[in-house]
Amino acid sequence: LVVGGGAVAARKVERLLAAGARVRVLAPGLHPELQALAQARRIAHRAGVFTPDALDGAWLAVAATGEEAVNRAVAQAASQRRILVNVVDDAELSSFQVPAVVERGAVQVAISSGGSAPMLARRLRERIEVLLDESLGVLAALLARHRGRIRQRIPDVAQRRHWFDRLLD
Repeated sequence: LVVGGGAVAARKVERLLAAGARVRVLAPGLHPELQALAQARRIAHRAGVFTPDALDGAWLAVAATGEEAVNRAVAQAASQRRILVNVVDDAELSSFQVPAVVERGAVQVAISSGGSAPMLARRLRERIEVLLDESLGVLAALLARHRGRIRQRIPDVAQRRHWFDRLLD
Protein backbone atom coordinates (compact mmCIF):
# COMPACT_ATOMS: atom_id res chain seq x y z
CA LEU A 1 0.00 0.00 0.00
CA VAL A 2 1.33 3.42 -0.95
CA VAL A 3 -0.39 6.28 0.85
CA GLY A 4 0.00 9.46 -1.17
CA GLY A 5 -0.48 10.35 -4.79
CA GLY A 6 2.24 12.87 -5.62
CA ALA A 7 5.58 12.76 -7.41
CA VAL A 8 7.38 11.08 -4.50
CA ALA A 9 4.70 8.38 -4.32
CA ALA A 10 5.05 7.89 -8.08
CA ARG A 11 8.79 7.19 -7.67
CA LYS A 12 8.09 4.70 -4.89
CA VAL A 13 5.38 2.98 -6.94
CA GLU A 14 7.74 2.69 -9.91
CA ARG A 15 10.33 0.83 -7.76
CA LEU A 16 7.67 -1.42 -6.23
CA LEU A 17 6.32 -2.37 -9.64
CA ALA A 18 9.85 -3.07 -10.89
CA ALA A 19 10.25 -5.47 -7.95
CA GLY A 20 7.06 -7.30 -8.95
CA ALA A 21 4.75 -5.94 -6.26
CA ARG A 22 1.01 -5.61 -6.63
CA VAL A 23 0.51 -2.00 -5.64
CA ARG A 24 -2.50 -0.23 -4.17
CA VAL A 25 -2.42 3.55 -3.90
CA LEU A 26 -4.59 5.47 -1.46
CA ALA A 27 -4.82 9.18 -2.23
CA PRO A 28 -7.46 11.79 -2.94
CA GLY A 29 -5.83 12.52 -6.30
CA LEU A 30 -3.02 11.15 -8.42
CA HIS A 31 0.10 12.51 -10.06
CA PRO A 32 -0.18 12.08 -13.87
CA GLU A 33 2.27 9.13 -13.82
CA LEU A 34 0.14 7.35 -11.22
CA GLN A 35 -3.03 8.24 -13.10
CA ALA A 36 -1.60 6.56 -16.21
CA LEU A 37 -0.67 3.46 -14.21
CA ALA A 38 -4.16 3.29 -12.73
CA GLN A 39 -5.78 3.66 -16.16
CA ALA A 40 -3.52 0.89 -17.47
CA ARG A 41 -4.59 -1.23 -14.45
CA ARG A 42 -0.99 -1.62 -13.30
CA ILE A 43 -1.97 -0.24 -9.88
CA ALA A 44 -5.21 -0.15 -7.93
CA HIS A 45 -6.26 3.33 -6.81
CA ARG A 46 -8.66 4.15 -4.01
CA ALA A 47 -9.54 7.82 -3.73
CA GLY A 48 -9.74 8.98 -0.15
CA VAL A 49 -7.85 9.69 3.03
CA PHE A 50 -5.94 7.26 5.22
CA THR A 51 -7.70 5.15 7.83
CA PRO A 52 -6.10 2.11 9.45
CA ASP A 53 -8.39 -0.32 7.58
CA ALA A 54 -6.64 0.75 4.36
CA LEU A 55 -3.82 -1.53 5.52
CA ASP A 56 -6.04 -4.63 5.35
CA GLY A 57 -4.29 -7.23 3.21
CA ALA A 58 -1.02 -5.29 2.99
CA TRP A 59 2.31 -6.59 4.23
CA LEU A 60 4.28 -3.47 3.31
CA ALA A 61 3.30 0.20 3.39
CA VAL A 62 4.86 3.40 2.13
CA ALA A 63 3.75 6.74 3.57
CA ALA A 64 4.49 9.44 1.00
CA THR A 65 1.88 12.11 1.63
CA GLY A 66 4.06 15.07 2.51
CA GLU A 67 1.86 15.55 5.58
CA GLU A 68 3.64 14.67 8.81
CA ALA A 69 0.47 13.80 10.76
CA VAL A 70 -0.82 11.45 8.06
CA ASN A 71 2.58 9.79 7.62
CA ARG A 72 2.80 9.31 11.40
CA ALA A 73 -0.70 7.76 11.46
CA VAL A 74 0.30 5.32 8.69
CA ALA A 75 3.46 4.38 10.61
CA GLN A 76 1.59 3.84 13.88
CA ALA A 77 -1.18 1.76 12.29
CA ALA A 78 1.36 -0.32 10.35
CA SER A 79 3.43 -0.91 13.48
CA GLN A 80 0.36 -2.05 15.43
CA ARG A 81 -0.45 -4.53 12.64
CA ARG A 82 3.19 -5.66 12.30
CA ILE A 83 3.36 -4.38 8.71
CA LEU A 84 6.64 -3.13 7.31
CA VAL A 85 6.49 0.62 6.73
CA ASN A 86 8.68 3.20 5.05
CA VAL A 87 7.87 6.80 5.84
CA VAL A 88 9.49 8.94 3.18
CA ASP A 89 12.13 11.22 4.71
CA ASP A 90 11.53 9.98 8.27
CA ALA A 91 13.90 7.18 9.29
CA GLU A 92 12.65 7.10 12.89
CA LEU A 93 9.09 6.25 11.85
CA SER A 94 10.24 3.67 9.29
CA SER A 95 10.79 -0.03 9.93
CA PHE A 96 12.86 -0.29 6.73
CA GLN A 97 14.77 1.97 4.39
CA VAL A 98 14.74 1.97 0.60
CA PRO A 99 18.21 2.42 -0.91
CA ALA A 100 18.96 4.50 -3.96
CA VAL A 101 19.67 1.98 -6.74
CA VAL A 102 21.65 2.01 -9.97
CA GLU A 103 20.63 -0.81 -12.31
CA ARG A 104 22.48 -1.95 -15.38
CA GLY A 105 20.69 -5.16 -16.30
CA ALA A 106 21.59 -7.81 -13.74
CA VAL A 107 24.18 -5.50 -12.17
CA GLN A 108 22.73 -3.51 -9.29
CA VAL A 109 24.39 -1.08 -6.91
CA ALA A 110 22.45 0.06 -3.84
CA ILE A 111 23.37 3.15 -1.83
CA SER A 112 21.94 3.84 1.60
CA SER A 113 22.54 6.25 4.42
CA GLY A 114 20.23 4.27 6.68
CA GLY A 115 17.64 6.98 6.20
CA SER A 116 19.81 9.64 7.84
CA ALA A 117 20.83 11.48 4.65
CA PRO A 118 18.62 10.51 1.68
CA MET A 119 19.79 13.45 -0.40
CA LEU A 120 23.39 12.26 -0.04
CA ALA A 121 22.38 8.78 -1.20
CA ARG A 122 20.59 10.33 -4.18
CA ARG A 123 23.64 12.38 -5.18
CA LEU A 124 25.91 9.34 -4.87
CA ARG A 125 23.50 7.37 -7.06
CA GLU A 126 23.61 10.12 -9.69
CA ARG A 127 27.41 10.03 -9.74
CA ILE A 128 27.57 6.24 -9.94
CA GLU A 129 25.04 6.24 -12.79
CA VAL A 130 27.49 8.29 -14.84
CA LEU A 131 30.36 5.90 -14.05
CA LEU A 132 28.48 2.71 -14.95
CA ASP A 133 27.76 2.58 -18.66
CA GLU A 134 24.50 1.00 -19.86
CA SER A 135 26.56 -1.64 -21.71
CA LEU A 136 27.45 -3.14 -18.33
CA GLY A 137 24.07 -4.91 -18.31
CA VAL A 138 24.76 -6.36 -21.77
CA LEU A 139 28.17 -7.58 -20.60
CA ALA A 140 26.62 -9.21 -17.51
CA ALA A 141 24.06 -11.00 -19.70
CA LEU A 142 26.80 -12.21 -22.06
CA LEU A 143 28.90 -13.55 -19.17
CA ALA A 144 25.85 -15.25 -17.67
CA ARG A 145 25.03 -16.90 -20.99
CA HIS A 146 28.57 -18.31 -21.30
CA ARG A 147 29.24 -19.01 -17.63
CA GLY A 148 28.98 -22.78 -17.93
CA ARG A 149 31.30 -22.92 -20.95
CA ILE A 150 33.85 -20.69 -19.24
CA ARG A 151 33.82 -22.86 -16.11
CA GLN A 152 34.19 -25.96 -18.23
CA ARG A 153 37.12 -24.57 -20.23
CA ILE A 154 38.89 -23.07 -17.20
CA PRO A 155 38.07 -25.40 -14.28
CA ASP A 156 40.79 -24.05 -11.95
CA VAL A 157 39.27 -21.23 -9.87
CA ALA A 158 42.49 -19.22 -9.61
CA GLN A 159 43.11 -19.42 -13.35
CA ARG A 160 39.49 -18.52 -14.08
CA ARG A 161 39.70 -15.50 -11.77
CA HIS A 162 42.89 -14.38 -13.54
CA TRP A 163 41.19 -14.83 -16.93
CA PHE A 164 38.18 -12.75 -15.80
CA ASP A 165 40.45 -10.05 -14.38
CA ARG A 166 42.27 -9.76 -17.72
CA LEU A 167 39.00 -9.80 -19.68
CA LEU A 168 37.31 -7.17 -17.57
CA ASP A 169 40.36 -4.92 -17.38
